[in-house]
Amino acid sequence: MGKRSAPRYPEDEDKGGCCGCLCWCCCFLFLIVAALAGTAAYFFFVYKPKAPSYSVNNMSVSRFDFSSSDLTLYVKLTAAVRAENPNDMIGIKYGEGSHTVVSYRGTPLCSGKLPAFYQGYKNVTVMDISMEGRHGFGSGLQQALEESEKLGDIPLDIFVSVPVELRLGTVDLRQVKVNVHCALVLDSISPKKKPNIKSATYQANVEF
Repeated sequence: MGKRSAPRYPEDEDKGGCCGCLCWCCCFLFLIVAALAGTAAYFFFVYKPKAPSYSVNNMSVSRFDFSSSDLTLYVKLTAAVRAENPNDMIGIKYGEGSHTVVSYRGTPLCSGKLPAFYQGYKNVTVMDISMEGRHGFGSGLQQALEESEKLGDIPLDIFVSVPVELRLGTVDLRQVKVNVHCALVLDSISPKKKPNIKSATYQANVEF
């Protein structure tokens, strides 16, 4: 009698199929990653993206009134914000829904919003942002603010949040939210005297 061959079991074929499927999936993922990396490299090589910059050029105060009856403070001011787009081939589209807040030692003073507009290549735009507000202001903070005014050293925080889209030619990319924190020190916040900016520091981050 001839030698009988060893039986073949179905699980052997299944293992081979699973290995082949796993290998195919790994190759497919590798191709996706390689394509994304290539697209990113092409984007950075061709468009050479640069981060926009923002600064506060000056501020003017038209109202700054305390109400002793209900301990509230009414503030109305205008900040001239300079936005620079340094890119050669990337436009910036500022959308609706922006928000700006000015605060003193964590207490809001006034708020407003940026205009919605498109900023082209190599463009510098200065926006006059009007902000106003009426907020409760305890006697302790009132005294601190008055003391800061006498010393000519008033720290203010300006927070800006704005939805932004980058435009490559005629294509708008996904909208993100840009948050900017500006820490200012003014020599005055009185309507009787135009304030000068003694120092300013800026921090920015992007929410995807």
